[in-house]
Amino acid sequence: MTDRAETMAGAMGYADAAPVTPAYRKLVVASSLGSVIEHYDFFIYAFTAPIVFDRFFFPKMDSVASMLAVYATFAVGFVARPLGGMVFGHYGDRLGRKAMLTITFLLMGIASFLIGCLPSYESIGVAAPVALVVLRFIQGFAFGGEYMNAVSLTLENAPSARRGFFASFINASGPIGVILASGFIALLGYLASPEDFARWVWRVPFVLSFALVILGTYIRFQVDESTPFKAVQASTAKPRTPLLDVIRSWKKSVLFGCLANMVHSTFQYMSTVFVLGYAVKTLGMPGSGVTFGTMLANVLEMCLVPLIASYSDRFGRRPFMVAGILLAAAWYPIYFQLVATKDLTLLIVGLVVSIGIIHALMFAPEAAFTAELFPTKVRVSGSSLGKQMGIILGGGIAPLVGAALMGQGGSFLPVILYFEAIALCALIGVIMAPESAKRAL
Repeated sequence: MTDRAETMAGAMGYADAAPVTPAYRKLVVASSLGSVIEHYDFFIYAFTAPIVFDRFFFPKMDSVASMLAVYATFAVGFVARPLGGMVFGHYGDRLGRKAMLTITFLLMGIASFLIGCLPSYESIGVAAPVALVVLRFIQGFAFGGEYMNAVSLTLENAPSARRGFFASFINASGPIGVILASGFIALLGYLASPEDFARWVWRVPFVLSFALVILGTYIRFQVDESTPFKAVQASTAKPRTPLLDVIRSWKKSVLFGCLANMVHSTFQYMSTVFVLGYAVKTLGMPGSGVTFGTMLANVLEMCLVPLIASYSDRFGRRPFMVAGILLAAAWYPIYFQLVATKDLTLLIVGLVVSIGIIHALMFAPEAAFTAELFPTKVRVSGSSLGKQMGIILGGGIAPLVGAALMGQGGSFLPVILYFEAIALCALIGVIMAPESAKRAL
């Protein structure tokens, strides 16, 4: 991966960039692999819940109420993300990025494994959905603390002219986890009958995450701490309360990071999780076909993210994010018209355009954009707070809001208007934010 990365970056005009050392290659691989596995853990829930969990954990409700309950448990994971971002961001700035990455990774994997072991509502009653909510909260708590620690560790050690490119590997590895999750679930849905899938097959991806946790924990123990972080630790600038420092002095930066992450996550989760539930439950389309389309879309995004991020090192983060927001706003009414046709091929095309191209434009420069809004001494705390607040206000509640706005009426118009309002706010925020691609950390 890193040899190809160096070749691509060189082709973009970075012949004068600092060389990439073997130790840094190991760091990029460790951070990226951890992101792959955590995204896998997080998204097997996203792809399984709309298909199975209404019957398994909420069988006493009518169809609309049970689906709202499923999306509410999905949202719980996002509610926990800002808390995880604050806690692990604080200690990431105080104690180091590496230690926090190991802890968050273990929490995520254990929670996912236990979800796969949960009894049904019929077996233990209300304790089943309560346990599901608790484990989903732990997942979100860990995921919220993971991301900006990984981005900061990678960004701070990257050659200065290639920060966006290397930081983007954290984002590019996320789609790999989504690909694994959606591909595995699509395969199981194809091999198993709907009855068997609902009864026990859905547990398999959750239980297998335990093996991935062991692998990822071993790899993350091999990396070194961030060099700029070590310098801050050795200086008198070491922060005692980094989160409070952010709240006092970096409120605008938090807002800019929040808006940037709010728009891309709303677009992503409304286009995938919400559409998956609607297409399968309301339109009667095959769940395996929709998850296959999501997998294809993420393959394309995985390839485009580093390429777009490379150009963001040359031309800035803002132009690509602005282009992505404008395209998303223009595309959304078209996308939902494709969904309404009930044609699986058109839906897959819509998913590929939405996630593989438009979301990639917003997502590729986002890692560096958010992290560069803050100095090293409060980078994880500030960027985690901005990102995770944006994620919960955006993608975390998007499927729930989408289902509530549609209700029994079945009109996409309220959903589209909801996204357009978010896109407008984010566009203003990104334009007002400082351009940091050429600025020293």
